[in-house]
Amino acid sequence: MLDHLDEWLSEAEAAAAAGKTVRTLRLWRSRGVGPPYTRFGRTIKYRKPAFVAHYRQSEIKPHRNRLSVTK
Repeated sequence: MLDHLDEWLSEAEAAAAAGKTVRTLRLWRSRGVGPPYTRFGRTIKYRKPAFVAHYRQSEIKPHRNRLSVTK
């Protein structure tokens, strides 16, 4: 019945998953950047699917431009 609560990460869990500190997540929130979050009173939670989607959208896919060499 409460399975839907399993899809939320605490602030500490989200920081660990991202390899950041809780302080960094708080700084990002104050700047309006970083993954989306929800406030439950004074508690911050991150929804797992949105958290993962944020990082997937932030991926940088490097590409190499080949220089054409004319002889």
